[in-house]
Formats: sequence, C-alpha cells, structure tokens
Amino acid sequence: MHTCHSVHGVHLVVLYLCCGELRLPWAFQVWRGKGTPSPAQLALKLLRTVPLALLLGKRRSRLHADGGFESTEFIQGVLSRGLDIVVGVRCNRKLKDGRQMRDLMVRGSLVKPTGLDQAMCVSWVWLYRNKEPEQRFVMSNLDLGGKYLARVGKRRWRTLRLFQNGQGPLRT
Repeated sequence: MHTCHSVHGVHLVVLYLCCGELRLPWAFQVWRGKGTPSPAQLALKLLRTVPLALLLGKRRSRLHADGGFESTEFIQGVLSRGLDIVVGVRCNRKLKDGRQMRDLMVRGSLVKPTGLDQAMCVSWVWLYRNKEPEQRFVMSNLDLGGKYLARVGKRRWRTLRLFQNGQGPLRT
C-alpha cells in the first residue's frame, strides 16, 4: 500500500485497448511507490508490449491518458512511437508564451506547452460532480477542433469514472 496524490492504496497503471465500444484490458503494472519507476514510465513500458502491427494498422491509433500522464517524457514517448495522444492536463500547466491553460479563451487553440516542441490542440469540458461544476482541460497532438476534442475528453473521463467507482468499497 502506498500514497499517491493523498490517496492510500494499491495504485495500478492499466492499459486497455478499445475498438468501437469494445474495451479489452491488455496489461497492468502496480506502482510500488517513491523510488520506483513513475506511473508514466510504467505506462510507456506497457505500451511497448503492444505489437506495432496492432498499433500502426489501417486505422490510426490514438492513446487516451489521464492527467497523471501529462508529463513531457510520457507525451514524447507516445509521439515517438507514431501514435496520436489525447491527454488530460492541469489547468496551471504553463505554455511557452508564459500563460497557463486556464488563461485560454478559445476552445481548439493550438498552443505549445513548455517542454514540448509540437503544437497541441487544447479544449476543456465542464464536469458536474456533486454541486460544483469542474473545468477539466484536455490536449491532443491532432487538431481535432475544440468541440470534438471536448467531446472525446468527456468520454475519456466517463471511462475514468468507471474505474474510480470500481475501486471504491463494495456496496450491498
């Protein structure tokens, strides 16, 4: 049992493959705590287990990742494998021009986050949890447009919510 972002428990990095509505768990790794490879490094290790023929087939593969995987190292690792990425990002992530994500006014803006040489398309969604709406940001190396990227991001958070509910205590 370890603590990550003030959460105690077993922390899993899960890689699953999606094809339409079909979701297949591919592999997982247990994050063992401070002093071991980071969750982002574990995710890149899992990604290397997927055959390139599966990833680089007729349809272009796209990796969807939680905000915990927004590190420059992870994003560059995914892009170097020839994959596209959609990843959640913190609202205070800095851009090369000195602004932060939360300062963006137009959905679908093409910006350069610090540490990345590639322009990324950024959008946001409003998640309604409890009583307060929460603004969450999402970015992609593809210029998907603001509305579509927001819709893709919102779907990704719905999947994350499924995992979070599965991790909670059993209710009868």
